[in-house]
Amino acid sequence: MARKAQHPATTTTASTTVATSNSVPNQQGESFARRQPPFLMWYDDNPKTPVQQKIAAAIAAYKARFPGVQPSLVLVNEAEVAPFEGITVRGMSTVGRYTYWVGQAIGG
Repeated sequence: MARKAQHPATTTTASTTVATSNSVPNQQGESFARRQPPFLMWYDDNPKTPVQQKIAAAIAAYKARFPGVQPSLVLVNEAEVAPFEGITVRGMSTVGRYTYWVGQAIGG
């Protein structure tokens, strides 16, 4: 019988990666389940596609992958920050170029 891995699961498809972690150790070293909003990683390095269109495609993929869950945050490379109505787009130096992390902001 196969055992479940104790590390975060990662599912990869052609242009998306979904990372989730639901096991968090407490102060006594015991693990307990915690639901975290999922994030979806979208990669598009096509130079002919505008950044806003790439963000829209990433959001559409998120909604298709997680029906009923509305994203509120997109993390992008600092060089690719573009306004998007209804979504916070935040530039971060740790996000690679042409990579878009779509998810939900925690705590507003």
